[in-house]
Amino acid sequence: MVFRESPFVESLLRIAVGIVIGFIMAIAASTFLLIADFLSTVDRFIDPFFVDGWSKWKIAIPSVLLTAAAVLIFFVRRIFGIRRFHGPGDTIAAVQSNKRLDIRTGLGSTLVAMISVGGGASVGQYGPLVHFGGTVGAVISYIFKSKIPSSTWIGCGVAGAIAAGFGTPLAAIVFSHEVVLRRFSIPAIAPISLSAITASMVADKILAGKRTHFDQVIDGTMVELLPFVVLSAPVFAITAVLFMKFLAAAVDKLEPLSATSIWPSVTAALFCGLLGILVPGALGLGIDVIADLLHDNVAITAVVVLVLAKIIFTTVSIGAGLHGGIFLPAMFIGAGVGCLLGKAATAFGVVAGTSLSLAGMAAVSAAVFGAPISTVLIVLEFTRSYEATIFSIVAVTICTLISHQVYAPSFFERKKTGSGS
Repeated sequence: MVFRESPFVESLLRIAVGIVIGFIMAIAASTFLLIADFLSTVDRFIDPFFVDGWSKWKIAIPSVLLTAAAVLIFFVRRIFGIRRFHGPGDTIAAVQSNKRLDIRTGLGSTLVAMISVGGGASVGQYGPLVHFGGTVGAVISYIFKSKIPSSTWIGCGVAGAIAAGFGTPLAAIVFSHEVVLRRFSIPAIAPISLSAITASMVADKILAGKRTHFDQVIDGTMVELLPFVVLSAPVFAITAVLFMKFLAAAVDKLEPLSATSIWPSVTAALFCGLLGILVPGALGLGIDVIADLLHDNVAITAVVVLVLAKIIFTTVSIGAGLHGGIFLPAMFIGAGVGCLLGKAATAFGVVAGTSLSLAGMAAVSAAVFGAPISTVLIVLEFTRSYEATIFSIVAVTICTLISHQVYAPSFFERKKTGSGS
């Protein structure tokens, strides 16, 4: 379908397609999140079937679900011909290099991510949604052959995915420009904004009460804590760099093996499932645990174990082919490290509250994803707190500056390209 439009028709096309992509992403993202949520809570449905002496076998559920997911993923990879999973890094590369996105691999990677999340793997769900949004935008650009660059439609898809998944349209608009387009384009602002707003409004109706929001995590101004946020930022940067290095090493060494053999994924599933019996909070998305960390409801020993287990589980899962996102794991790890620093500050007589947990969550995820401004806006829309936003700005800017200099602008821009999770 080829359009040779006048400037007026082009403007109408930008508006119309932006709204259409937003609507599509609202339906697609909501469906993804609802299915993943249903699958990840399947043990609630299994539990009633365990009675009396057989109830002891419930401890095998994590291993069984993860192993089943690993086997299913292997066959999906064969069907879609996936040798390397695609993710946000591929979306960004496609826009920056003007290369076509691999639609088949993109759709297959999204399906695999849904299976991984549903099986309880220690991965996130938003990275795959971002790439899926870019893939939808690419499909639209192939259908509407116009003077409008494909990067605009890809940006609309990404913005729609984030707005629908997070419920943060403002952050979605900025993320699309900051991370994907790498510039603020006046002609692209209208369709991207309309896509994000449409996706958020439609998804609000579908996902009512199911989105993550962290309200009332900071009480008062607590300006006296800003110096502690500044001092904590280098620790967050070190955390982000270590997480990215471990993850990159696992992806670069293990993912090629998982593309040709089922055993790396099955082994990783059994490993995480068995250890997950001891640390169940480190499996799955971990949103409830993040909320507990932000409200300082976890004992110090448990926080240490959870953070270490999350790093190990996420690294092993993604490296071995249990594909998924890394944004939520980064939030989890950052909130945990911040919680530990907050407890240390309290031990020295400084009532840190939850400010360092929030700062850590924002800083580590911003460094890993390479989206400092967008992450701050996500915090603002998540918490509805001006104070929380100020803490995040301080932590994010210092952390991303250090991690950029020491490692890379983000996990997706490291020197050796692996998974686009």
